[in-house]
Parts: sequence; C-alpha cells; structure tokens
Amino acid sequence: MTLCLLKKESGSMQKSRAARRTHPNQPRSGWSSLTPAELQVARLVALGMSNRAVAEELTISPHTVNTHVRNAFAKLDVSSRVQLTRHVLLHDKAPPLTTRLR
Repeated sequence: MTLCLLKKESGSMQKSRAARRTHPNQPRSGWSSLTPAELQVARLVALGMSNRAVAEELTISPHTVNTHVRNAFAKLDVSSRVQLTRHVLLHDKAPPLTTRLR
C-alpha cells in the first residue's frame, strides 16, 4: 500500500512541476531559453568571476550560483566556463558589464 501511495505522489509531483512552468512557450535550449538569473550569472562568469565571487556580488548562495551555471551549461550544451563565455560574447545584447573583481 505504501508503494502505491509513493507512486501516486511522485506522479502528482511531476504534474505540479510541469504546471509550475510559467512560460510554456519559452524555448528549452539555446540562448533565449536562459532565465534572467541564469543570464546574470553567465555574464559575471564571462568576466572571469568564480562561483563564490558571483555569489558575493549578487548576495546569493554559492549553491544557487552553481545551479544557475549548471542549468546554463545544459541549456547551451556546453561543458566549460570558456564555452559559456563565448556564448555570452556572441549572443548577449546587454551593455558590457563592469564590476569589481575581487
């Protein structure tokens, strides 16, 4: 009986995740699929900042930064910070960032 309850709960959790998607027409891969937070983190990574420095700059957890970096890697199909930086330089329409590097 417990197994049946777990299966039902996991099924409903999957549905709720899909329902939480706020922009169902937003692409799931490519530059335009990045969230505003992922873009902000990617821009700072492109400046050469470490995850810890990005976290301090944005006053968020280093774990959160790591999550945004991993999500950006997956969406852009890249596996290095250098490749991520190339995407930022090629696709970013925002004005160049200036920040204090520590």
